[in-house]
Amino acid sequence: MKRIVRVFLIAIVIVITYTCAWSQPGQPMERIHAAKMAYITDRLRLSEEQAGNFVPLYNEYDNEIRATRHNYFSKYGGVNPAESDDATALQAIDDNLDYQADVIDIKRKYNERFLKIITPQQLADLNRSEREFKQILVQRLKQHQNNGGRLQRRNGR
Repeated sequence: MKRIVRVFLIAIVIVITYTCAWSQPGQPMERIHAAKMAYITDRLRLSEEQAGNFVPLYNEYDNEIRATRHNYFSKYGGVNPAESDDATALQAIDDNLDYQADVIDIKRKYNERFLKIITPQQLADLNRSEREFKQILVQRLKQHQNNGGRLQRRNGR
């Protein structure tokens, strides 16, 4: 009975977090991150204890990935290597490989730490859930663009 109540409470928190993230005005990245965390927590079916340990570690992981991405894209964000001279194109290709290697290293490091909190199956589900959330986000952004800047809510408002 305690387990059912705990699962029910976790589900309610996730639904409220997800709903609030999409309905409140404010910082878009904060809203997206809150929705992502609610989605991932729900998809992994984390216990209360797992969620308490997982969320701060995931935030640390996400921040490290974002910082690595920011470092690379701040250097090459507006540059199209195909339209550059050969030396710049080669440097961009090399830096991109370094960026990808850095991301892989971060993922390997955090996989070990995640496995102290979640099961291998949940870790596999984490990777799938991140991809699914990204697809949902892209669909929502396309909807937003197609509707002249207004997001369509599922309930029609």
